[in-house]
Amino acid sequence: MKFQALRFNGGTSLFPIISSSFPFHFRNCCHFSSERIVAIDDRNLILNSVREQCKLGFSDLKLPQSLFHQLTSLRPLPSVIVFNQLFTAISKLKWLHPHSTIISLSRHLELLGVRPDMHSIGILANSYCHLGGIDIGFSLLGKRLKLGYPPDCVIFNTLINGYVHCGKLPLATQLLNKILKLGFQPTIVTYGAIFKGLCSIGDNASALTLLKKMQSAAHCKPGLVIYNTIIDSLCKDRLLQQAMDLFSAMKTDGIQPNVVTYNSLIRGFYNSGCREEAKGVLTEMLKSNTAPNVATYNTLVDMFCKDGNA
Repeated sequence: MKFQALRFNGGTSLFPIISSSFPFHFRNCCHFSSERIVAIDDRNLILNSVREQCKLGFSDLKLPQSLFHQLTSLRPLPSVIVFNQLFTAISKLKWLHPHSTIISLSRHLELLGVRPDMHSIGILANSYCHLGGIDIGFSLLGKRLKLGYPPDCVIFNTLINGYVHCGKLPLATQLLNKILKLGFQPTIVTYGAIFKGLCSIGDNASALTLLKKMQSAAHCKPGLVIYNTIIDSLCKDRLLQQAMDLFSAMKTDGIQPNVVTYNSLIRGFYNSGCREEAKGVLTEMLKSNTAPNVATYNTLVDMFCKDGNA
C-alpha cells in the first residue's frame, strides 16, 4: 500500500480512506500538525478531489497553490487538463489579481516538462494581457501555432480584451478588422469588449457605427448587454434622444429591456432635469413587469426628495 502526505498551508490535512465515489471536498479538511500523515492508496481520489474543489471555487490563493504543489509531487505527473482546471479556478479570483500567480505556476509546470495545450496557452495569454503584456500574448499565439493548434476566436478575444484593458482601443479595433479579413467570425464576446472600450472613453459615435455593422452581419447579432452598454453611455453624455431611439430599436429587434436598461434611462432623464420623462420611463418599466432594484429606488428617492414629494 502506498502512503502519501497531503500538506496544506504548513500543516497536514487528514481525510479518511474511502471509496472514490464519496463526495469528498478539500474545503472540509481538518488541519493537523506536520507530524501527522494520512494514508492514501488511490491516486484518482486525489485528482477527483482537486477537480471537485475547482468546481466549488476558492476564497484565497493559498489553497490552490498548495493543491498545485501536491499535484506536481505525483508521479507520473497528472494531465495538463487537471492543471488547466486549477488555473481556470484561480483566474476567477479577480479581486485577488491572480494573474502573476498563474504565470508563476505555469512556468513551474513547463520546467517539469508538462506540454501545454491550446487551453493552457490561452489561460497564460489572458494573464499576461491583464498585466499589460500584450506582446507576450502575441508570442504565445505564435507558440500555439508552432505546437499545431490553429488560432480561434478565443485567443483573439483575449488579445482584443488585452488592448481594451490597457486603453489601446485603436489597436483593438485594428485587430478586429484583421481577424475579419482572415475569415474569422467574431463572437458576441469580441464585440462586447470593443463596445465596452468605446463607451468607456465616450466614443458613442463609433459605438453606434459598430452597432450598425453588427446588426447587418448575419452571424452575430447584438444582445441585451451590448444595448445596455451603449444606452448607458448615451445617457451619461445626456444624448437622451439617441438613447430612446436605441431603446425603441432594441424592442423592435425583439430584445426585452431589463432593470439595467430602465435604470440608465431614468437616471439619464433625471440628471438632465427631465423629471416627467424619468417618471414616464418608470411607468413603462412597471407596466412591463420589470421589478425595480436598489439602484432604481436610490434614484427615485433622490428625485422625489428634490421635488419635495418625499
